[in-house]
Amino acid sequence: MADPPANCKSVAWVRRKVCQLTQGTPICLAAGFKCRRSRLVSLSVGLSVSHSALIVLRFVLHYHLRCRMTSQKKTRKRDTAIFFPAIGAQLISTTALYILPILMDALERGGLSERKAGLLLSIELAASALATFCVSTWVPSHSVRRGALLGGQLAIIGTVLTLITPAFPALIAVRLVAGIGAGIAAAEAAMVVARGIDRQRLVANLTIVGIVHASFWLAILPYTVDKLGYRGPYVCLLLICLAGTVLLTRLPSVPVGRHASTGRPHWPIVGLLVVPAVFLTQLGQGTFWSLEETFGSRAGLSDHAIGLFLSMATLFLLVGAVGAAWAGMRFGRFAPLLTLITINALSILVVSAVPIPRVFVVANVVQSVTNLASVIYQLGLAADLDRTGRVISASTGAVTLGNGLGPGFSANLNATFGAPSVGIFVLTLNGLALAFYCLVGLGRSRTGVVGNSRP
Repeated sequence: MADPPANCKSVAWVRRKVCQLTQGTPICLAAGFKCRRSRLVSLSVGLSVSHSALIVLRFVLHYHLRCRMTSQKKTRKRDTAIFFPAIGAQLISTTALYILPILMDALERGGLSERKAGLLLSIELAASALATFCVSTWVPSHSVRRGALLGGQLAIIGTVLTLITPAFPALIAVRLVAGIGAGIAAAEAAMVVARGIDRQRLVANLTIVGIVHASFWLAILPYTVDKLGYRGPYVCLLLICLAGTVLLTRLPSVPVGRHASTGRPHWPIVGLLVVPAVFLTQLGQGTFWSLEETFGSRAGLSDHAIGLFLSMATLFLLVGAVGAAWAGMRFGRFAPLLTLITINALSILVVSAVPIPRVFVVANVVQSVTNLASVIYQLGLAADLDRTGRVISASTGAVTLGNGLGPGFSANLNATFGAPSVGIFVLTLNGLALAFYCLVGLGRSRTGVVGNSRP
């Protein structure tokens, strides 16, 4: 902009510059008057600049709203492309975990002892968890979709062989194959979920689908056991694996070249704290859940009342998952996480230590609502820490492993120290997990961006 003339009373120069600023707005007329005083000229310029600023602000807000709406559409489109195929991995990897009681009953009707049936299911869950851990330890140099499909095919093969295998050692081998396949599918799908936009909501919605799906099969499977014996649940599992594998064919896959060009990044240090924290909370859940019937009996409830209440527990789990999906990041990341873990641990302690029917019911409702909600926040944090998906894959394996090992701890604790010791044990585990998550929060606050945040 050229310097003004020496004569400040030159109205032509003021009129020209004001019109440049306001681009022909009505305020420019103020400069059209033949002003002979510099104060009036300054006032005209000030009004013109203010009006121009309002015009620019309106444009910026309009542009921001348009960009935000476009971003939301892209977010929904990308997350939808991930969500439906990831349902396939969710069905393959978690259905057996949800229907464990029915599988136990079916195997016992098929001629296996309680010990052998428990060993068979424990081996399958352990194989699934270890496979998830192994896949999550390295950045894939292959197509994630192909890896997930390989896992689905292994699960199908193992389930088909289960239907025709009569001997117990061979049954262990084929269920080992099925467990490995389920673990691979879960790990590969988790790597894709970690590349979503709203990862917290993705995890919550997948959990909700898993619960609704499990509720349906929990109502249907007892009739299949009556008709087909131990093969009934596994026929249903075969159909589930087939449907899940079909969904996995649409799983988005990260190009191989991207991994090759970026090398092999190290695990984020805070991610190494999240995985054991998830394992500790889920070990506590598995320990507690296996003794629910014992706690109900101590509180004076009948077997029928306990069974009715446990069937309603699925509804309470769903309430917690829906609440976590609604809350999202409205209240931050760590405040809801730490609060849910604390409330869940205290409610378990109350259930195990206070044998009063009303207290048992209320504390169990609180425990059920906070259970899956805390898991969703934990897995959402794991997805945020490392966009390659290794942390959430390992955390998914920790969920399976913790719930699988929990019944062994509960049996020993209850037999040696009594039922209240289970609540103290769970409270201790959750206390350690809270310490880990506090360290994770400190690590994030110091580094700002943790892990590989590249989409």
